[in-house]
Amino acid sequence: MGTASRLEKREEITHLLAQGLDYYGDDAIGKAIQTWRQVLELDPGNAEAIDYIQTADRRDQRRLPPDEQMSDTHRRLVHEACGCVETGDWEGAFDLLRSPAEDEPTVLEYEATVELVRSQLLQQYSSRVGDTSAVPGLRDGAGDIRSYNLPSDAGFMLSLIDGTTPLADLISLSGMDAFEALRILRGLLDADIVEMRA
Repeated sequence: MGTASRLEKREEITHLLAQGLDYYGDDAIGKAIQTWRQVLELDPGNAEAIDYIQTADRRDQRRLPPDEQMSDTHRRLVHEACGCVETGDWEGAFDLLRSPAEDEPTVLEYEATVELVRSQLLQQYSSRVGDTSAVPGLRDGAGDIRSYNLPSDAGFMLSLIDGTTPLADLISLSGMDAFEALRILRGLLDADIVEMRA
């Protein structure tokens, strides 16, 4: 494939991802999913499209009545998360938004805020990690990985990294959604435990 063709394909993928988010924002979940599936036809391992589809499926399954109001807890968390976003602390915003009790019902306004933050972070993670066809491997000189006291999910991801399996396949093997997998891998990269190889 020529350089021009690759560029056109990348532009089409970017357009479809954005169009799907527009549909999602308008609560047209079916159209959003259909649009993101078009991305996967062009780029089967596209982490953003996979994460968006999984998120849209979850939102569609948990749909609440339109007159449902945010609880005081959710309202406070959204306010605090917006403060984090204003200072560029997207990680802090995400940590706040995922803190309510799981049995407390959420509403679309709250979920939309969560998805906005996840979307921004996913772009950051994808930019940091790079192309999903790249292969993660242990960095030379990383030392004994047991000395890092990693969380269980990071340890699990690290156990899958063999230096030959592309990132897209690692995400599938992990059973995690693309967002969580890229978040963990970004942490391993930042800790200089892992490096990405072409």
